[in-house]
Amino acid sequence: MNFFKQFQKKKSELHQFYAEGAFSEVANIDDIYHCFRLILGRNPNPEECKGHAGMVGAPLTHVVKSYVQSLEFQRRELMRSSSSCPAMCSIEGFKILVDQGDQAVGIPILNGNYEPHVTALFKKFLRPGKRVLDIGANIGYFSLLASALVGESGAVFAVEPNMENCKLLQASKGLNQFHQLTIFQLAAGKTTGMLALNTSYSNGTTSSLSQNTDALMSSRTVASIKLDHLKDFDEGIDFIKIDVEGAEYSALVGASQLIEKFKPIIVSEFSPTAMPMISGVDGKAYLDFLISFGYELCVVKFDGTVENHHRDTKAVLRAFYEAGVDHIDLLALPIDRDRHA
Repeated sequence: MNFFKQFQKKKSELHQFYAEGAFSEVANIDDIYHCFRLILGRNPNPEECKGHAGMVGAPLTHVVKSYVQSLEFQRRELMRSSSSCPAMCSIEGFKILVDQGDQAVGIPILNGNYEPHVTALFKKFLRPGKRVLDIGANIGYFSLLASALVGESGAVFAVEPNMENCKLLQASKGLNQFHQLTIFQLAAGKTTGMLALNTSYSNGTTSSLSQNTDALMSSRTVASIKLDHLKDFDEGIDFIKIDVEGAEYSALVGASQLIEKFKPIIVSEFSPTAMPMISGVDGKAYLDFLISFGYELCVVKFDGTVENHHRDTKAVLRAFYEAGVDHIDLLALPIDRDRHA
């Protein structure tokens, strides 16, 4: 009896369900038939029978894994819960897909109230033809906003290590037909290499890899790039937004040549309490780093007020502690550049 006929025969015997004897760790024809039925959601066709029959006798876990990891099973989307299905909303002149379970970013976007004070800065400084670098793009709200503002004559580069965020951003890019947007599924760091990624919904932190083998093997690793190495920025960068949960110093050290050459306006999240653990420096060192390139520092308050503290790092740190929150937003303006050019 050929393999296909054996499969057909098994279909008529399914009612004889029983479990006798010891559990077998190797696959038999029954197992392969049920992989088709339960995992792929169909019966095998005659052309597939010969090849798949070759897996009889193979370790059962290996056989099941081959079906579960197949593109055909992925396309069934059985592993996606209904709560994780993205929702689409229109905001600020563009469309964006968000995870409805993402309380930190997705829900505020759906409610039309995501960081309006930072949004106002994008609207103030960006116009057609500008070139924007979004470091820590998350699901892409600011990358998409920038793309809408700079138009097809401009360029937007989104750097984001979280694969799930990048997939949402790629889908949103397609919805808007934003050909001016380039997405890099990478972490920005001091050097090119690898980092550990820890995530909570769309937010996440990167850190150096553990020297402990067991900890390393259980880590979620991502590629890290020194942004100065990317040739995509050779034509210039006018505006940088960076929000990488305390890794801002490390990321911008890797972009030092870019900053020195082009003197872009920089909008940065500032969380000095997180920086020592993530970047290995304190908040003052980060502020001094920005000032060393010829920048003056402004604190952007949540009500949209912008306070220019020039090069007074103590005033900036005082503004952070007085705010009583885990971060504030900074606007770093190059002193020797026309900010509206």
